[in-house]
Amino acid sequence: MARISSTTLFNFTDSIDYLINNLKDGFFCSNIFEKLPMQNNGYRVPMTCFCDIPLSLIKEHFDWYGRYGIGIKRTYARALSIKPVWYVTSESQLVKSFIKNKEINEYERKYLLPYLKQFIGYQKYKDGKEKRKKFYDEREWRYIPDNSLVEPYFKTNRNSIPTNHNEQHRMKLDLSAIEYIIIDKEKEFDIMIAVLKELSSEKVSYEFLLSKIMTSKQIERDF
Repeated sequence: MARISSTTLFNFTDSIDYLINNLKDGFFCSNIFEKLPMQNNGYRVPMTCFCDIPLSLIKEHFDWYGRYGIGIKRTYARALSIKPVWYVTSESQLVKSFIKNKEINEYERKYLLPYLKQFIGYQKYKDGKEKRKKFYDEREWRYIPDNSLVEPYFKTNRNSIPTNHNEQHRMKLDLSAIEYIIIDKEKEFDIMIAVLKELSSEKVSYEFLLSKIMTSKQIERDF
């Protein structure tokens, strides 16, 4: 039976500069507004997102999130409290309760709300236009920084939600936990070689890091 999940969790970005930045400083946690099912409801929280998808099924992911990525061991991710999201639909009694009451306790704010994800909805595609997407297919896992601010917005006009990105968080990255470093083109190898030489150490050798590089074109061709 074909695998529909992986022992590796992948984070993708649309720029080699962002990829290098994540390798050097750890994953940047974007302060994202996450829409919930039912109109004008959601929350904002800093997060780093990963997908649990094998390479053979990951090609569509490139079109949505970029052709540069880092794959880390799932065991390492779990040790950092990275957890799978809970996909919900408009029938979810939990979501209905949040929206109706507009008040959530500390436990719900920290451990429930930031892991809720709509089953299906709209998201901006690479052409800049919103496109319908079944998020459930991504099998998303999330890193939510400790003590980060979770801001609920229930029954709120979308245009009135603040667009601030003031919170700055990073998720640490142990280079020895890397399984894949994905770049787009073979000509970018020279750039990565210089970066990996700089990052290598007695603990994590240059040869180890170099062996993790793969191109998105290779994946599209061979998986």
